[in-house]
Amino acid sequence: MKKVIHICLIIVFLFAICLTEQLIINNCLEKTNNLVNNLKNIVETTENVNTNLIINKTNELKEFWTNQERILCTFINHKEIEDIGVEINNLESAIKENQRFDYIESINLISFFVKSYEHIIGINLQSIF
Repeated sequence: MKKVIHICLIIVFLFAICLTEQLIINNCLEKTNNLVNNLKNIVETTENVNTNLIINKTNELKEFWTNQERILCTFINHKEIEDIGVEINNLESAIKENQRFDYIESINLISFFVKSYEHIIGINLQSIF
């Protein structure tokens, strides 16, 4: 009987860890998605991407992602989430060159990556065992 209780406790512990991991990842991706959508709305209403508001919001996104990427790398393979960081750097390049089209393209790619990660990174038996 003790073995069954120990096995049940281990399974509950593994499930709790998996659930905690999922909540952390979902919160990070949701916040990233909110920041990206905010940037999309701002860029859609302006012709010039080299403005203080867009620069500040882009820096906010970059700072948030840099901090969260360290945490996410403990749960996810770094190569899988690297694309978002690359596109954030592309945002900065588009601002310097005042390339609105490139900026919008990078924003859309970041949004795509975030949504695809939300679908890929989920609770399943493979992540528990």
